Amino acid sequence: MPSRNQEATRAFESLLAITDQLLGPGGCPWDREQSVVSMRESVLEEACEVIEAIDEGSNEDLVEELGDLFYNVLFFCKLAEKEERFETLAPLNAICEKLISRHPHVFGDSKVKSLEGVVEQWEEIKREEKSHRESLMDGIPKGLPALARAYKIAKSMEKANFDPFEPSELFQTEEELGQLLWLVVREARRRKINPEMALRKEIVDCERRFRAWERDAST
Repeated sequence: MPSRNQEATRAFESLLAITDQLLGPGGCPWDREQSVVSMRESVLEEACEVIEAIDEGSNEDLVEELGDLFYNVLFFCKLAEKEERFETLAPLNAICEKLISRHPHVFGDSKVKSLEGVVEQWEEIKREEKSHRESLMDGIPKGLPALARAYKIAKSMEKANFDPFEPSELFQTEEELGQLLWLVVREARRRKINPEMALRKEIVDCERRFRAWERDAST
C-alpha cells in the first residue's frame, strides 16, 4: 500500500503533467499568454484567500485555496521555464537547502533542543545571512501590503535599536487593535485619504531615514 508521501508524489507529478499540457501546444490560450510579470499579483491574491479560509475556520475552503496557491507557485515555475529564467527544480532545491541549513539541530550536529534555543539559533543564522546585505531593509519584500511591510520594518528597526518607540495604552488585544484600525480606515475614507498609500509614503520616509542611520553607523 503506497505511503502518504508516495501518494503526494504521484499527485504532484499529475499536476506537473496537467500544467505542461495547459501551457503546451493545443493547451489553454489564456494560460499560454501569461508571463511571470502578468501573474505576479495572483500570488498575493491566492495567499490572502488562504488566510481568509483559515480565519473562517473552513477546512473545505482551506483545501481548495491551498490547492490554488500550490498550483500558482507551480504555474510560476513553468512560466519561468518557458521564459528561460530557471528550471522548476531550482526553487525546489533552493528551499531544501535553506531548510537544512536553518535547522542544524535536526540535520546537523547542533545540540539545541529547547524552543528558546531554537529561536536564538534561528536568529543567529539569519543575522549571518543578513551580514552580506547592505541593509536590514533589503530582506523585506516591497510587494507586501503596506501594513504587513510596516510591521516587518518596525521589527527590524526595533532589533537595531533605531527610533525607540514608547509603549502606549491604545489597545491591548488583537480585537482592540482591529477595532482601532477599522476606525482609522473609516476616518480616512471620510477624509478621502487612501490609508494604503498614506502608509506606503510613510514607510518610504522611515526606510530612507533608517538606511541613512545604518550608513552613518558603519562609518
